Parts: sequence; C-alpha cells; structure tokens
Amino acid sequence: MSKADKFLKELYTRLDKLNPGLEQGQMDIQTFISNELKDEFLQQYKQILPSDKSIKILDIGVGNGWFASICHELGFQNIELADYGCKNKFAAIKNGLDQIIDLHDIETSLLDCLKEEKFIGKYDFIHMSHVLEHIPKYELIKLMDALNQSLVPNGTLFIRVPNLLGPVPFYYRYNTAGHEYGFVPSNLKQMCLVSNFNNIKFHEFDVPAKNITQILGGALRNMYLLNAKIKYRLFEGVMPECVKPELIISAQKI
Repeated sequence: MSKADKFLKELYTRLDKLNPGLEQGQMDIQTFISNELKDEFLQQYKQILPSDKSIKILDIGVGNGWFASICHELGFQNIELADYGCKNKFAAIKNGLDQIIDLHDIETSLLDCLKEEKFIGKYDFIHMSHVLEHIPKYELIKLMDALNQSLVPNGTLFIRVPNLLGPVPFYYRYNTAGHEYGFVPSNLKQMCLVSNFNNIKFHEFDVPAKNITQILGGALRNMYLLNAKIKYRLFEGVMPECVKPELIISAQKI
C-alpha cells in the first residue's frame, strides 16, 4: 500500500467520524433514501443510466450514498458499493434494501481492490464521482486498466472530477487534503483512450433555475464561461470541451 493510500484512508475515516448523520459509523435507511443530493441529481441520471433495471452497477467512492440512492429510486436491482469502511457504514442499508446486493471494503488501495477475481468482467456500469483526483498519478493508468477489466464488453465507466479549467481552479485542486492530481478535458480523455475505452463523451448538465436570482446568476455564469473559452482559444489555439467547475465524462469498454 502506498503512503498516499494510507493518508487517504485515515483522512476519510476521521471525516466520517465528524459526520452527525452516521450513528456509530453507520447510515440508517431513511437518511439513505431521503438523500438531498439524490433530489438534485436525479434528473441528470435519468438521462444517463440504461433502461435495463437488471444491469450490475458498481459505485466506487460512495460518500454519503447519493448515487446509490438515485439508483434505488429509479428501480435498479443490482447495486454494489465500494469504499473505505463501506461494510460498516452501509450495513443497515444492505440488510434493509434488497437492491443493494453487496458492499466492498477498500482495505489498501482501490487498485488492489479491483484486482480481485470477483470484480473482473462483472459490471455494466461503474460510477466514480470525485474519486479519480484522489489517486496518485503513478497509479492512474493501472487503475483505468483495472476499471476497464471490471466491465463487461461495451460496459460504461462514468466519471465526475473537478475541472482545473473551471473558474476557481486552485479551490478545486486544494479544497480537500485528499486530492492527489488534477484534470482538464484533454488529460481525462487521454486516460480513457490509453486504457482502451471508446465512445468518450463529455456531459454538461444545467440545474433548472427556480427564481429570478438563480436566473440572473446563471446568465452571469454563462457569460463568464464563454469568456473563459475565448481566452483559451486566443492563447492556446483550442476551444476546451468544458470550462465548467466539474468534468463529467462517460466511456465504453472496447
């Protein structure tokens, strides 16, 4: 296990202990089902997730379980979770909801975890939200290879990471002590290509404005983002695929 993995495990174990929503380190079913982020992202994932509810889904870096909660809400039947301390944190969820069929503890590193035989060629959809930026650079290619190996043919890898071309890149890079690396559209796409993924797509989702303040804020943000794209075109000769705060990308196993 690398020193970076030890640090990451220790950091997020301690952060979980500070979370008032975890009773003795465990999440209860009602907290899981009523996840606030679920409501924010539900419409996005209705556009992304396959229609077949029987597909095998693996959520890596579960956090507070918002993506798994979305999958549960949408009726998916085979959801697995992988994270540090996952078996304890989500024990009540697995015991109480039939759709959560397995929990996986990352004992050392995510790479070591995915090398286990039980993960190989198993999943139709692997989800990683704000996980890849926590991986040391020297492990990224091997990890992407392992993710590819964990998917069935034509399976989908779905990744969300901070975008260092966004409006406040230093905040994205250093807003947690656990970040190891930073991504822009070109190097994230490169990571997918060198690990035999194709059909690589960047996604941008707009949250509907609910009042006049949000409408004005959205207009100002759009003006700022257009200015950023023009800046990169003038000085770098390219128009970036995304300058929003978050990079969202999907790729299929070849």
